[in-house]
Amino acid sequence: MDILMKEHPFGQITSITGMSVTIEIYQSVLTDNLEQEKVIEIGENIKLNVGTVGDIFLLGGPSTHQVMHFGIFEEIKLVSTFEQDPHNNQINVEFKNKAIAIAKVIGYQDLKEKNMLKFMRGAGHYPKFNAKCYLLTPEEKKQLFSLDEGTGIAIGRASGVQDEEVSIHIDKFLGKHSVILGSTGSGKSSTVASIMQNVLKTHRYSHIVFFDPHDEYDTAFPDKRGSYKVNKINANDLNIPYWLLNFDEFQSIFLGEVDPFKNSNGIRILKEMIVSIKEQEHEMIIDTVGEISKANINAPLYYSFEDLLPKLIKLNKRTIWNSDNAPAINNETGEYLPSSGNTNIDRNGKNDKVHQDKNYYGELDQVIEKLQSVFSDRRYQFLFSKDKNDSTSFYSFMESLLSVSTGVRSTQLTIIDLSTLPSEVLPIIIGVVSRLCFEYKLWDPNPKKLPLYLVFEEAHNYIPKETTSTTRLPKKYLSRIAKEGRKYGINQLIVSQRPSDLCETIISQCSNFLVMRVTNPNDQTFINRVLPDHLNSLSNMIPFFQNGECLIAGECVTIPTKVIITPPIPEPNSSDVKFSSVWKKRLINYNVQDTIHRWWDVN
Repeated sequence: MDILMKEHPFGQITSITGMSVTIEIYQSVLTDNLEQEKVIEIGENIKLNVGTVGDIFLLGGPSTHQVMHFGIFEEIKLVSTFEQDPHNNQINVEFKNKAIAIAKVIGYQDLKEKNMLKFMRGAGHYPKFNAKCYLLTPEEKKQLFSLDEGTGIAIGRASGVQDEEVSIHIDKFLGKHSVILGSTGSGKSSTVASIMQNVLKTHRYSHIVFFDPHDEYDTAFPDKRGSYKVNKINANDLNIPYWLLNFDEFQSIFLGEVDPFKNSNGIRILKEMIVSIKEQEHEMIIDTVGEISKANINAPLYYSFEDLLPKLIKLNKRTIWNSDNAPAINNETGEYLPSSGNTNIDRNGKNDKVHQDKNYYGELDQVIEKLQSVFSDRRYQFLFSKDKNDSTSFYSFMESLLSVSTGVRSTQLTIIDLSTLPSEVLPIIIGVVSRLCFEYKLWDPNPKKLPLYLVFEEAHNYIPKETTSTTRLPKKYLSRIAKEGRKYGINQLIVSQRPSDLCETIISQCSNFLVMRVTNPNDQTFINRVLPDHLNSLSNMIPFFQNGECLIAGECVTIPTKVIITPPIPEPNSSDVKFSSVWKKRLINYNVQDTIHRWWDVN
C-alpha cells in the first residue's frame, strides 16, 4: 500500500506508554520548521505540517507487512540540550535542540484491505518501538475515513481545512443516543437544524418528534410543497387527554403535593373509581376494539372526568347502616343518608342507625379539592379536549405524533411548540409524550419497522442533575429511553446549553457527542468527564471555538473531528438581536398590548 510520503518519515517512536507514544522528530524536519514538502507533478507541490494538534498520521511502514497504526497529535515541544542532559559538562559539544511529539494511538489499518487506507477502531496490536511515522495528505485522510456510499450525510467541513468534507454515519447517529452541547450563541440551534435538515432531505419517510420550548425551529422546517413534510402542533392546539396519563402522572399533575400517607384511603378510592369507569366505558366499545380481559389503571383507555368527580363527591359522603354495614342510600334521591348518630330511624319498618363509613367518609376531601382546582385551571386545559372522548381517538393521536401516514397526508417530522406553556407544565408534557412514544415502541410487535427519533431542546430544564417534583417524571422516562430505547428502535438527541446541570445517568448512555463552544468552567469539567481521555488536547480548545465550530466524537464518526457545521437553509429563529442596527431606527408598528395579551393568555 502506497502513501505519498512513504519515503519521507518525519520521525520515529522512542517511547510507548499504554496508548500514548512519544515521537522524536528528525533534525532535518525540525530544520525545515516542521514542514515537509513533496512534488506531486511538475508545477504542483504539496506542503504538510508536522505536529498540528488534532491531526492524524500513520505509525509503521506503509510498504512493509507490519501492522500499521494511526495516531493523533496531542502535543509538540522543543527540548533543549540542557533539558536532555542538565549535568552535561562537556565543553566542545554542539548545541542542538530536538523536537518531541506526544500522540495517542486511536486505531489501526484494516488488515483485510491491501489496496487502500481503511481505519479500524482500537489498537489491534501495539505499535513497535522505533517504528517510523508518516504524515497523510488531505486526500489520504479523506479515503481513510470515508463512509460506504449511502451510509453518511455531509454536515460540514473540517475546521481549518476547508476542502475536507465531514460526514457522519447516519445509522450510528440516529441508531444511538446523541448529545449536542454549547453555550448560548455558539451556534447550537443552527447545528441541530442543519443536521436535521440533511436527515429529512435524504430520508423522506422519517419519524421524528421534536420538542421546541421556544418556537425556534418552525422557520427552519417550512411545511410547503417540495420542502419538508411537517406536522406542527402549536401550544394553543396541544391536546394530551387526561385519560392517556398513567396513575403516576395523574397524581403528579392533579394531586401534586398531597401527602400520600395521610390520603392513602382517598388515593385508593380514586384508583378504584377510575378503573371502574374505564371498565364501563370499555364495554361500550367492545365491538370495535375487542375484549380486554382486565382494565389496568395505567392502560390508555378513556374514562369521563365529568363522571369521575360527581362519583367521588358522592362516595366522600358514604354512610352505612349500623346493623349490617350496608350502604345507607335514600331510595328516592339515590344519595347517601346523613348520619343519625345515636338516633334510630326507620328502615323498611325496623329501627336502625346510620353511621359514617370510616373507609370513605371525608377521605376524599383533599383529593376532590385538587381535582376541581386543576379542572378549572386554564393552564391545564390541554388535558381536557372535547374531541377525544373515546378510546379509539388514541389511534389518530399516535398516528399524528409518530408521523404515520393515514392515506390523507404523510409527514416526517412532528414539532411540538411549547413556547407559551408555563414552566411548571412543560416538563410534565415532555415526560408524558416521551413515555407514550416509548411504551408504543415497547408494545410494537415489529419495532424495526418504525424507528423513532426524539429531539429534546433545552434539556437541562426537564432532565436536570437535581430532581424536583416537576422534573421527576421526565427524568424517569428519558432515563429509561436512554437505557432501553435502542432495543425497541427509539433513540434521542439531547440538546443543552448548560451541560453541568444535566442528569449524568442519561448523558452517560449517549454514544455521540457534538460539543460547541463552552466557556463556563463547570461545564468544561463536565464535558472533560464524559468525553474519552484521548480527547483532552482537542477538548482544551472548546472555549475558543468560533460560532458553528464543533467537536464531534463517538460512533457516528470514524475519529474525533473538529468541524465547521454547514449553516442551515433556512435558519431557525435563534439569531442574536442586532442592537446596533435596531437602535438606530425609530420604533414603528409596535403594540405593547399584543404582548400583554399573550402574557395574559399564558397566565
